[in-house]
Amino acid sequence: MTGIAVLVMLAAVVIIWGGLAVSITALISRGRREDRDARVEAAVRAREHMLHPKQAD
Repeated sequence: MTGIAVLVMLAAVVIIWGGLAVSITALISRGRREDRDARVEAAVRAREHMLHPKQAD
C-alpha cells in the first residue's frame, strides 16, 4: 500500500470511531437529562398529591 492509502484509511478510522464516540456521549447525556426531568416531574406530582390527596389524576 502506498503512504497516501494508509493515511486515508487512518483518517477514515478516526472519523468513524470519533462519530461513534460522539453518538454514545450524546445518548448518555440525553438519558441522564431525561432521567433528571422524570425525577423532577415525579417529585412535583408527589408534592401535589400530598397537598391535595382527594383529587384524582
